[in-house]
Amino acid sequence: AWTRAGQTLPGGLRPWLIAAAALVLVHLILRWEDATRGLGRRQVKYGANTFVLVTVVLAILGGANYLISRHTKRFDLTEGQRHSLSDQTKKVVRGLEDEVTITYFQREREMTRGRDRLREYQTLSDKLKVEYVDPLQKPARAQAFDVKGPWPILIVQRGDQRERISNDSEQDITNAQNQVTREGRKTVCVAEGQGERSTEDSGERGFSGVKSALATSLYEVQGLFLLREKTVPAECTVVVVAGPEKDLAPEALSPIREFVRGGGKALIMVEPEFEESFPNLVSLLDEWNIQVGNDVVVDISGVGQIFGASELAPLVMDYPSHAITKDFRVMTLFAGARSVQAGEGTVEGVTAQDLARTSAQSWAETRLALEGALEFEEESDRLGPVSLAAVATVAGEPPASEASEAEAPDSAEDTGDGDEAEDQPKAPEGRVVAVGDVDFASNQLLGFQGNQDFFLN
Repeated sequence: AWTRAGQTLPGGLRPWLIAAAALVLVHLILRWEDATRGLGRRQVKYGANTFVLVTVVLAILGGANYLISRHTKRFDLTEGQRHSLSDQTKKVVRGLEDEVTITYFQREREMTRGRDRLREYQTLSDKLKVEYVDPLQKPARAQAFDVKGPWPILIVQRGDQRERISNDSEQDITNAQNQVTREGRKTVCVAEGQGERSTEDSGERGFSGVKSALATSLYEVQGLFLLREKTVPAECTVVVVAGPEKDLAPEALSPIREFVRGGGKALIMVEPEFEESFPNLVSLLDEWNIQVGNDVVVDISGVGQIFGASELAPLVMDYPSHAITKDFRVMTLFAGARSVQAGEGTVEGVTAQDLARTSAQSWAETRLALEGALEFEEESDRLGPVSLAAVATVAGEPPASEASEAEAPDSAEDTGDGDEAEDQPKAPEGRVVAVGDVDFASNQLLGFQGNQDFFLN
């Protein structure tokens, strides 16, 4: 009567409907025998079975919906996976150790794209928290962060560190996370003086793209003239030797050797010896149990040709398990590469392993003149898969004070301080990555599939 008269029920319509349904259910329970006598026991039995089946199906659907809403899995079937986060971004987000919050300011009607993108981030780590704010609906929240349009504006924060960005692109969001989580800006020192690729060269063979990618990932990039410096500066996090045209002099190799021995990191790219040989550089890598072949890798799988590459441009899809290539499932393309693999023997204090291998339809060609047709020769060539890159972990040397104490073990035993000696910090470990090609990181190929991520990793 109230609804027909245009009146509103106290508390709204829903609670009255729920109460009515509850009263009907109570009535059926209290008058169950009368109901069964009127309907017939067989009909009640069938009806009860149907009710149970419907209830079970609804419970299964509800449970499945509950699980799906909390454990999302998306499949990106677009070409190049353009709707998926890059491997570099995944590595950054999964590596979060402290809680990072993102406050996303945008008009509600235009928030869909940002929600979809940030939802991808949240599935990678429970350390990432996101708050969505419509600045017109919650002006006080916008005022607290002192944000004004145009939108979107994102505030990325960890503790007292805060970054503001005005773009919800993957690159900007990931860079902001890097900025608030990094304790200091790291420096990549690129060796120069022996014809190495230049980070100032914007040509096809240049490394200006590498410099831009490193700057985007918040690394400083600076040149390093080893013959003049005599030592690797303390601010260098990584030393890069990018395919020198001439072999490095012993005076230039010595600083790298000492840098790695002291816990430093080195990335060394050495080209096939078509015209020049690199005995000094090859010998240095051999000290770290990385074996460099005097060859060039030929790939006849035909996959590289799909992308316009020749047989001397091997394509890689096989990445042995390592932190560098964890969850790495995209192709990398090399050009004019030589084999680089973990040594077959052992070197004390060194652990080495392969990092990137070609397919079985490839081989290491030892006839570097490359005259005539390229054919596999069992007597001189090595059949694939062929490793094009290797990584080595090098045990560092303890400081001189610790070394002198280690030479007198009896003193610790006599004074009962053996446990104290064991508690002394270990020497830092150096790390070396060697790649048998430099062109994969050149401006010409850096944008191919996984080349940039492989280099940055």
